[in-house]
Amino acid sequence: MLKYEIDQAHTHIGFTAKHLAVSTVHGRFNKFEGGFESPDDDYTKARGEVKVELASLESQSDQRDTHLRSADFFDVEKYPYMTFKLTSIEPVDEENFKVTGDLTIKEITKPLVLEATIEGRLPDPFGGKERVGISARGQINRKDWGLTFDGLAGTVPFASNTIKLEIDAEIVVKVGDLAQAS
Repeated sequence: MLKYEIDQAHTHIGFTAKHLAVSTVHGRFNKFEGGFESPDDDYTKARGEVKVELASLESQSDQRDTHLRSADFFDVEKYPYMTFKLTSIEPVDEENFKVTGDLTIKEITKPLVLEATIEGRLPDPFGGKERVGISARGQINRKDWGLTFDGLAGTVPFASNTIKLEIDAEIVVKVGDLAQAS
């Protein structure tokens, strides 16, 4: 059994959105956990979940962050997490993959496809089997997940409906009991 653990210190889970249809706002989530397992050395068989703490959202504006955490958007008091459950990985070529999973926000679950690329890999100098750098990109329509606030009637929406997702992760690959010992 192989275990794929996300190295939180070397991983970025972020997003971009247009503000008032004119500028791009960058944000990130600072707290998350999760990993994947595969029955053999074929990572295309990996399954698992990533759980993101929505209150950890940061976009370089306290006022905006507070608003995004409110009931107008994520409603973190009622829905503290979003999750991504990996359902399939399909190779496009040696380094590129189509990663499909179920994204849940505010108890709404819909499929999400990410375009992923292996950025590098090497034997793990810290005791695991290997470390793999992965970047993944995708996008969602925020309204599909109940993030429907548009601001004042008759104005341009505060945030674009299309939210671009960006993940840059370092994954630690461990064999069997090694993951339980660490």
